[in-house]
Amino acid sequence: MIRRLAAFARPFAGVLAASTALRVVQLGLGIGVLAAAVHAVGQAGRGPDAPGVAGTVGLILLLAAAKGAAHYGEQYLGHWVAFTVLARLRTVFFDALARQAPGVLHRHRSGDLTARATEDINRIEVFYAHTIAPAIAAAVVSLGAAGYLAVAAHPLLGAIVLAGAAASGLAVPGLWRGRLREAARRRQQVRGRIAAHLTDTIGGLRELVQLRALGRRRARLAGLDAEAGAYTRTLAGRSAARRGANVAVLALTVCAVAVAGAYLWRDGRLDQQAWWVAIAVAVALGPALSAVEAFASAFGTTLAAAQRLFAIVDAAPAAQAPAGPGPAVARHPAGAVVRLRGVSFGYPGPGGRAVPVLDHVTLDLAAGSTTAILGVTGSGKSTLGYLLARCVSPTAGRITLDGVDLRELPEDELRRRVALVDQRPFVFSGTIAENLRLARPDAGEADLWHVIEAVELGDTVRALPDGLHARLTERGGNLSGGQLQRLALAQALLRRPALLICDEVTGQLDAATEARLLERLRPELAGCTVVWITHRPATLHLADQVVVLEDGRIAEVRRGDAVTSPRAEV
Repeated sequence: MIRRLAAFARPFAGVLAASTALRVVQLGLGIGVLAAAVHAVGQAGRGPDAPGVAGTVGLILLLAAAKGAAHYGEQYLGHWVAFTVLARLRTVFFDALARQAPGVLHRHRSGDLTARATEDINRIEVFYAHTIAPAIAAAVVSLGAAGYLAVAAHPLLGAIVLAGAAASGLAVPGLWRGRLREAARRRQQVRGRIAAHLTDTIGGLRELVQLRALGRRRARLAGLDAEAGAYTRTLAGRSAARRGANVAVLALTVCAVAVAGAYLWRDGRLDQQAWWVAIAVAVALGPALSAVEAFASAFGTTLAAAQRLFAIVDAAPAAQAPAGPGPAVARHPAGAVVRLRGVSFGYPGPGGRAVPVLDHVTLDLAAGSTTAILGVTGSGKSTLGYLLARCVSPTAGRITLDGVDLRELPEDELRRRVALVDQRPFVFSGTIAENLRLARPDAGEADLWHVIEAVELGDTVRALPDGLHARLTERGGNLSGGQLQRLALAQALLRRPALLICDEVTGQLDAATEARLLERLRPELAGCTVVWITHRPATLHLADQVVVLEDGRIAEVRRGDAVTSPRAEV
């Protein structure tokens, strides 16, 4: 995981190297400031007229100014890299969601995905801004300080500082590392569930109030908070103990340098001035080593967040898509010729076993034809629509569009030629026109009004204060369910697809509105192959063939005049 995170920073290796160098300079100057101050105090002790005191004070001021400039440069460059990489990670995550949509929503709740895209990616910032440069700088400065004391003071003092640095920078951060990472991993999982719980609660607030279920939702949230709190206490307690151990190691290192220096001074092997400077160097080394323990405490959370991020990025999409440009496809002038041959599909179930939904479905859809798919709930109607739109791919068999396997059709070409109107459409906060133009950005107002009239929404939109530019509330809360379905249908018509899949788009309409809508749709559907998933016989007069699904299999196919008088039970 560390190598993988580092790979994202590789294009900015030069900037990170500059940030690390500035941190080394900053820490070195910090040691120099304290050592120079101690040296100045020693000089002043010889009398106010002792030579070099004024010069040393001037040097201290110069070193302090340079230290501040180096600190600014290190922080700026490190965080510039961090936030640039985080932006890249969000793009990678978004691309993964787009590649896996909409199947990813079958495996993960939207609130949890939002938490991964925001909170988890934000926590990875620690790796780039507070890990690489501090770790390298701590090693370089520790070796430099130990080497300086070994040469300028005494080898024993250099060895003591080196041993203290190794204990503080390597041994202490390794305490309870496995337990802390596991606690961090579990806490991130719980936080994802909290985000999902809050998203669901806010989205269903009206229903929860009506059902008087807010108390239960609050209790569930309190339980999740308590679980996250337990892991946080584990992390805080162990991290605090580790920080205490680190402070103790640094204090013992300073004491050891002081005691050893005293003996060396007593034996005449070290002068007093060098002894004081050695103690100052040992004290000044503390910030460099404390930074190592500080990022080590947050590192478990960082890795846990990265694992949650890449679990989505690495997941295989539910629908197969070509790796390259794919074969050239000629568009049929009357729509699309669609063929299903032995198509089976099952959703992932417990223990990795697939739960079968469709079983060896073989069906032909002629160009420009309309096919009605009937069946009871759970018969596989909607799944068949998802397969035709390549939201998922068959577990067996194949689907072709104009002779090309749907799995080999390039993504852009597929979305241009195939449109799916789901029974639970989603609209975005914005105007009606903005939502429609998601399908065709260059559509003029005349085009928008044309499709609005075609789906029997003209009177509704004209009654709004701003017409096409009326704003929709979140999830289209100011439109009825039937109006949302027709808005989604208008969006699909605007695309002029070769294959249009409509899943229960009249399910929430009254009979009169449905009849008017179907009549208005006749000319709009010319030159388009239509799959009409429905359970209402009123729509069957549009169909050239009716396919009845039972338990994932085709039970009956009726064509021609038989369509006009369907069986009553259907």
